[in-house]
Amino acid sequence: MTDIIENKANQFLGKPNKKPLDIKRCELLAQCLACGQDASYGTGLYTLTAPTGSGKTISSIAFALEHAHTNNLHRVIYVIPYTSIIDQTVNQFEAIFGTDAVLPHYSEAPYQLKDESDMDEMDLKRALAAENWNAPIVVTTAVQFFESLYSNKTSRCRKLHNIANSVIIFDEAQTLPVPYLRPCIRAIAELVKQYGSTAVLCTATQPELQPLLNESFNSEHAQAREISPFTKDDRNSFRRVTIERIGDIALDVLAERLNDHNQVLCVVNTRKKAQYLYERLTENDGEGSFCLTTLQCAADRQQLLSGIRNRLGAGKICRVVSTSLIEAGVDIDFPVAYREEAGLDSIIQTAGRCNREGRHSASESMVYIFSTEGGCAPFLRQNIAAFRETANSQVDLNTDEAIRAYFKEVLYLRDGGTSSNDALDRQCILSLHSFEERMPFATIAERFKLIDTPTVPVYIPLFDEGSRLCEQLEHGDIDRTLFRKLGKYAVNVWPRHLEKLQSAGAVLAVGRGGKNEESCFILQDMSLYSSLLGLRLDDATADGIFV
Repeated sequence: MTDIIENKANQFLGKPNKKPLDIKRCELLAQCLACGQDASYGTGLYTLTAPTGSGKTISSIAFALEHAHTNNLHRVIYVIPYTSIIDQTVNQFEAIFGTDAVLPHYSEAPYQLKDESDMDEMDLKRALAAENWNAPIVVTTAVQFFESLYSNKTSRCRKLHNIANSVIIFDEAQTLPVPYLRPCIRAIAELVKQYGSTAVLCTATQPELQPLLNESFNSEHAQAREISPFTKDDRNSFRRVTIERIGDIALDVLAERLNDHNQVLCVVNTRKKAQYLYERLTENDGEGSFCLTTLQCAADRQQLLSGIRNRLGAGKICRVVSTSLIEAGVDIDFPVAYREEAGLDSIIQTAGRCNREGRHSASESMVYIFSTEGGCAPFLRQNIAAFRETANSQVDLNTDEAIRAYFKEVLYLRDGGTSSNDALDRQCILSLHSFEERMPFATIAERFKLIDTPTVPVYIPLFDEGSRLCEQLEHGDIDRTLFRKLGKYAVNVWPRHLEKLQSAGAVLAVGRGGKNEESCFILQDMSLYSSLLGLRLDDATADGIFV
């Protein structure tokens, strides 16, 4: 494996006529190789802080493999926050190392969607390896990783021994869920201290976790070692955008501004606002306008993203309104972007979709930050408050200093300014840990749910496959594989939305709905759903944010 990554690295490093950004990318790659080969970099806690577009994915896997070889570790586990971006990472690794070496473990991995009778030899091999993560490189989600550590089920605990003595890369580390931040950091600390693993927090916006690291490692000197060679000036060389606050703006006025651009991305905080702006953009001529929210099923979003990339590449009109689902890791490039006020980390992620390929100067590639009517979800208020405090004290928001100031502020607000508050451990997981008495494993597992929203999936009988799967569900031919396949045809709605759909006779409930078997819902009135806009919930009063 190290031979493969070294040969791949040498192709990049030896490439002639490099552009200035390519030179910086090669510096990061060379540094990661060297640190991985250096025996003084023993197992422990590391950070890899590098700007968007610097090649963190390849550089981080290069460090991980070299480090595993140097320290006699057994595998690399690559932890990704969202299923929406995991496929592109898996494809990158498979292209370099081959399918035999890479195990993708998430609900929508292709082999997970097949019946056993339809599996080929590789599918069967992966299905078996997924039970205990017996593979050189495992690519999984943060939900799968952390919930396995806190689970009491044998199916999830079966992989725990293979997490020991591994290199664990936490991609987009700033997305570690704040309400479970203390338990997540404690789990990372235990793996490093007690189980011989190395953890790498990899991101462009490194969160300010030092107080929690000190707490979890029981040390005032639990300092993570930085791998990246980049100085402040180096990071500035990757700067591709200028961030500007434009204050309050009405949605109708915002729509007019968006229409003034031939290609533009606008990210808002709620699905309702995204749908409204899309309707304003398409009042006259809707050609080239797109809306992306989780009110569309994943199957539609994938097709829309493909169309968006094609129009951008061809220089055609392309105006996209989206919720934050487009931010993290989606490989897409706009000349200008708008972002509703949110956390600074989210704003910088949106900025990563603007001038991504560096075709224009930073001064002409604008990311406009605005606020508008309509409010926001309660859990975003503290992030917005921390952003405003940071923006009022920092001249330049696209700097390491601003990012550190933001994370300090948001953790202070979340924690109530004291270390005794459990806002960073909302379910009081750590207080249940006791090695002197019988540990309540079942209670801990029940409480530790990273995705803990009271939403209900409504399945959309879309296309031939979606219709066939919904028909299978309606007839009661139900198993785990069916629900995995149905995942890309699901739209998650709040209970009050579901009640409205039920009252209108728009959904069909299937299943007994008993204590151990919840009802499933299939959309019957397809006039309420369109691929361009998603599920219409015009009369609903609740609103939320889905990533």
